[in-house]
Amino acid sequence: MVNNVRLTALEIIHDVLENNSFYKASLDRHLTAAYTDSRDRSFISVVSLGTIERYIEMDYIIGCYSKAPVERLKPYIRNILRMSIYQLKYMDQVPDSAAVNEAVKLAIKKGYGGLRGYVNGVLRNVARTVNDMDYPKTGIKYSMPDWLEEHYVNELGHDAYVKMAEYFLSNRDVTIRCTKLSGGRDELCRIFDENGIRYDKDTVFDYALRLIAPGNIHRIPGYNEGKFVVQDESSMIPAHIIHRLIMERSDSANVIDVCAAPGGKSLQLSDMAGEFVHIDARDISEGKISLIDENIRRLGIENITTRVHDACEISRESMDGYDFVIADVLCSGLGVLAKKPDIKCRVSKDGMEKIVLIQKRITETVSAYVKSGGYMVYSTCTLNVMENEDIIRDFLDVHPEFGLVDPSAYVPEELKVCIKDKAYIKVVPGRIKADGFFVALLKKNERGMV
Repeated sequence: MVNNVRLTALEIIHDVLENNSFYKASLDRHLTAAYTDSRDRSFISVVSLGTIERYIEMDYIIGCYSKAPVERLKPYIRNILRMSIYQLKYMDQVPDSAAVNEAVKLAIKKGYGGLRGYVNGVLRNVARTVNDMDYPKTGIKYSMPDWLEEHYVNELGHDAYVKMAEYFLSNRDVTIRCTKLSGGRDELCRIFDENGIRYDKDTVFDYALRLIAPGNIHRIPGYNEGKFVVQDESSMIPAHIIHRLIMERSDSANVIDVCAAPGGKSLQLSDMAGEFVHIDARDISEGKISLIDENIRRLGIENITTRVHDACEISRESMDGYDFVIADVLCSGLGVLAKKPDIKCRVSKDGMEKIVLIQKRITETVSAYVKSGGYMVYSTCTLNVMENEDIIRDFLDVHPEFGLVDPSAYVPEELKVCIKDKAYIKVVPGRIKADGFFVALLKKNERGMV
């Protein structure tokens, strides 16, 4: 009988690589309540995510051992080989014989018993020599599509690209933000110590922690009590800046977060600024708003109001109504491949150009919500100049009432290496341990430049 965890991993891989599904959605759908054993859940997650993020390398290896081209293989056979080679090369705890034998069983289970000899032969040959292979180009080593590697190199330089690509494939930690309900980071660390949760305190923000191989985050002590939220340090930057500005002015502030789901930035600002802030958190659908509402309830927050609204459409009652506008806009996600490697299976040059049109529309629309003397924070989780620097430049060309603000005074010292031209923050993974991110702080006044 075929091992069910491998069958489940196969279906997730097939969903993503053949049907263009989102990895997290497929994982959640397949990791049903039947999988109560944490080891089974971990195996499924490791094999499926690892195979997806290294599918280009896996395809190259298949091509070296198979007479039939990868693209001509039956989709399920192709993915059985991909996930089995991943186990052979990267999962030392899995015996080679188990990886090969279970692959043959999977082929039979999926109705390809006639190809069991082919699957067996390819994998046995791979098992003997795969660790001695050399790759003809870095795109194979880092499983990066050729056009995307060229794009990264052109925008970041070769050395920065290599460090980033290595970070994408090696980072498995989960970053959390300690909330006010935690009693402070040290108190949360004490709870983690008592429960054997491994963590790293070497973070940019003193209210962040990196959890090392945490497993199911919802089962970690403190989660249900709202003592922490999952949030990468890069995405903490906008709210951190706004909090510093609010404290500087010593007055309450109205804030609108126009693309808020799942609510990280709104929750962080609410937690930090408390009674000094009220936040309107909006997003495009009831489903997205429900994610924010769920976190609001878990953290016991009372100063966030949620509402369904499309950020591309003007809200007349919001015009000139906010001290701060958070515009964390839809983007290509090219900075978060460590957590979402399936992005590189879907992203394209044409797709990025379409996203830019949406970004420009959102930025133009929500800038009308900023009061005179107020601020707009534009951010993305991508490293694409077209979606970042170019958006801001084009916006400022037609909006002289806005000017860029040097963010240096509002971020920790460790982040200042990411500030470019005293104008914006660009976090490149590998330079610091965080997702790729872009932040621009703009102030609205009558003179334009600040």
